Amino acid sequence: MVDLQHQIWQILQCVEDPEIPYLNVVEMGIVREVKVNNGIEVVITPTYSGCPAMKTIEEDIQEALAENGFHEAIVKT
Repeated sequence: MVDLQHQIWQILQCVEDPEIPYLNVVEMGIVREVKVNNGIEVVITPTYSGCPAMKTIEEDIQEALAENGFHEAIVKT
């Protein structure tokens, strides 16, 4: 489970922030938690209230995970 969790974090480090593309969503502090139980759940939090990029970030995370074989991952805000 730890290896799988590490793998998910590695994938998330490749997801760029759409507003500041030289930083990724992990570096920005958007990804708060990765849960690996009966599935994969990624918990994200906006860097500020009303962040307009959150839907794009959620979609980018789901796409990156799906490209790496994690099609059933859930992203929660």
